[in-house]
Amino acid sequence: MSILRYVLFIAVVFFTVQLHAQSLNFSGVIQDAHTKEPVSYASIYFTRSGIGKTSDSAGNFSFYISNFLKDTLVVSYVGYDLYKIPISDTVNNKKIIIQLQRGAATNAVIVRSKFNKGLFLWKKIMSKKKQYNRYSLPNFGYEAYNKLEVDIKNFKPEKAKKNFLLKPFSFVFDNIDSTSEKEPFLPAYLLESVSDYAFQRNTKKFFENIKASKTIGFKNESISKMMGVMNQNVNVYGNYVNVMDKDFIGPFNDNADVYYNFFVPDTQVVNGKKIFHFLFSPKRSGQNTFEGDAWVMGITFQILKINLYLGKDANINYIDRISVFQEFIPVNDSVYFLNRDKFFADFKILGKQSLTFIGRKTTSYRNIIINSDSITNLFKQQTIEEVSKADPGSNAQTDSVWNVLRHDSLSKNEKAIYTTINKLLQMPKFQRLQNTLKFIGTGYKTLTNYEIGPWFNWISANSWEGTRLRFDLGTTTGFNKHIYFHTYLAYGFGDKKFKGKAEAYWIVKRDPKRFRLHLSYSNDIDNGISQIGDVGQDNIFSLAIRKPNTTRKFIQLQDTRFEIFNELGKGFSTEWFISHRKYEPLKNLPFKNTFPAKEGEPLTNFEVALKLRFAYLEQFIEGDYFRYSMGTKYPVAELMLAKGFSGVVNSAYSYTKIGLSVKDYMKISPYGSFYYKAYAGKITGALPFTFLENHPGNDIYYYDPGSFNLMNRFEYLSDKYAGINVEHNVGSGLFRFIPITRKLKWRQFWNAKTVWGSLSTANSALNNSTNTFKTLNGTTYLEVGTGIDNIFKILRLDFVWRVLPRPLPDNKSSRFGIFGSFQFQF
Repeated sequence: MSILRYVLFIAVVFFTVQLHAQSLNFSGVIQDAHTKEPVSYASIYFTRSGIGKTSDSAGNFSFYISNFLKDTLVVSYVGYDLYKIPISDTVNNKKIIIQLQRGAATNAVIVRSKFNKGLFLWKKIMSKKKQYNRYSLPNFGYEAYNKLEVDIKNFKPEKAKKNFLLKPFSFVFDNIDSTSEKEPFLPAYLLESVSDYAFQRNTKKFFENIKASKTIGFKNESISKMMGVMNQNVNVYGNYVNVMDKDFIGPFNDNADVYYNFFVPDTQVVNGKKIFHFLFSPKRSGQNTFEGDAWVMGITFQILKINLYLGKDANINYIDRISVFQEFIPVNDSVYFLNRDKFFADFKILGKQSLTFIGRKTTSYRNIIINSDSITNLFKQQTIEEVSKADPGSNAQTDSVWNVLRHDSLSKNEKAIYTTINKLLQMPKFQRLQNTLKFIGTGYKTLTNYEIGPWFNWISANSWEGTRLRFDLGTTTGFNKHIYFHTYLAYGFGDKKFKGKAEAYWIVKRDPKRFRLHLSYSNDIDNGISQIGDVGQDNIFSLAIRKPNTTRKFIQLQDTRFEIFNELGKGFSTEWFISHRKYEPLKNLPFKNTFPAKEGEPLTNFEVALKLRFAYLEQFIEGDYFRYSMGTKYPVAELMLAKGFSGVVNSAYSYTKIGLSVKDYMKISPYGSFYYKAYAGKITGALPFTFLENHPGNDIYYYDPGSFNLMNRFEYLSDKYAGINVEHNVGSGLFRFIPITRKLKWRQFWNAKTVWGSLSTANSALNNSTNTFKTLNGTTYLEVGTGIDNIFKILRLDFVWRVLPRPLPDNKSSRFGIFGSFQFQF
């Protein structure tokens, strides 16, 4: 009886299993969660049954199981977190998408062998680096299609819809994508460009022509050029990979084995060819390095595709994660060339749980040509190193043209972005919101054809004027696209006087060589003889940061001037100045009757000056009337020549001035960046202090990079001088060795400023009757400083010591100072 029961029990169990078991047929694709690129050759298996396989080169897999019971599917791949998903019959005949999150690059890699296979493979790749680096080819060219999408994540749509500011635009939230990724996101903006690009190694030249650019909301050619590939190329074979204007040490840097660990966890055979899975990870935290992986050909050691991810504790602000993906394809029997390129970055301004902006830049390349006579002929006509231009009407192409030019069609999300933005831009409420945000951020408010502001200049105070009110009014492009008028009126309740300025700019020609005229008249308290760089003294913020024991000096300036700016090309420009200035000392400076004149009016001049400037390959962002320099990788040189004429419009002085300066900002990776400015000048003629070199001092506690911060304004005079300013931004420096400062991402720097100056006997006698001024008498003034940068990501503290000349023993305040400044930087 017991045997019969046992047999019946086994039979029941067997048939129960058979009743619940069934065949299962499903497929899937494995992707990187950030870049959406396929993960090749990942390990996939069921925990219960043990059935498993690997994904193919495109990340695809499929299973057919005849007798399937509920199970858990596990996906494992080196460098990613383990992924587990319950599988039931609900996935039958379906395709699932599995997105892996990056984990530690060495999670599954433990090297116990005396022979380091990863280092061996790295050395093989490096032996072919020059051959496979595209910038080592004689020349190459291609058509590039660039697409930059901006998405928003980490927000609650329900609350946003109820917000009184956002409620009128609630239709925007209909575009939320809750299926493509684990967390919902809102596609917010899209930029596109199509360009032809070419490169030549000898003599090194670059060329790009933007054929089409789509930037909804603004039509700015300089932005279109920035959207090209000239400034956005990532070269994985290079020593450094530039990310947000910071150089990261690449895995194929000549000395990368000092900074990286290398591994080879896997080898595959594809189409009869062996390929290696090559992994790299940083040796030390806190350095600007990557972690990631690449697939490498086994015989030729060419990179087929590569993923780069931001290294742990990399010193970069506002970036939660960065992913770079590149794929290479053969263009002939010996050369693999870049085919696709992705750069994804998550921006979190206020912390990990704050609103996140996701930037997704994808680039594809077509019509690739290498070592072509057509490129050689193209560059025969190009006389400078870089040329970036845009076709007329490139930012006004029709949808039908774009359908032909795009390398792939727009997704549903991307189409929705264009529809939404067009609708927003046409809404008066959105236009008002734009103006309000602009007013808060920039200080200016647009009123159709006019603008007012900046608001932070509306009220200030000083010991001469007392409370000072100021109101500015300017025109916009609605009034005239080429002529800009600006004026302001100020009133001091202490001196009970009005001041003001009126000026006009005429942009006669913008491209390809700018020509501009400027006429102005001003009558105001002068803060410009010794300018305070980032924060002037005519605004509300300066009230809180003035040095308490400094005697402020006040002087009135009436200035009439006419300027002609002419861009000559190849980095050269000229600017002519014709000016008439009349000074009136007001407080703590020698009065006008101290400087009797033989002809004309004291402290009055008439001057003609010429500034010659050379800034090779300088880049600009164009505004409505003005353009803003983005710098150049070469030194910038300026020569100023000036001649004063007595007897012209009551001018009292004849003199000549000459000044020369050279400055440069250099990246010296991996040791940070280095800035220098060297300058010298000479003034001939017997002149009052207003027309001599007033070495720039600083009366406030806001650090000024262009001034001597422990020198007071109007402290030192010279008519012959030379100086140099240097600053070395080290980056993490010593702070990366201390866990707390590494986590806070503090940065280290040092600087020095020195000037040698002298004053002729005649000028010394003329200006020192009241002992107001000092002269260096051929000696040296020297300040040195260091400090902490990137405090709370925006604050910099400078500790400055005045080394020479040694101050008097009782004047301790001028020996050392602590200064603050704000800056936005990645």
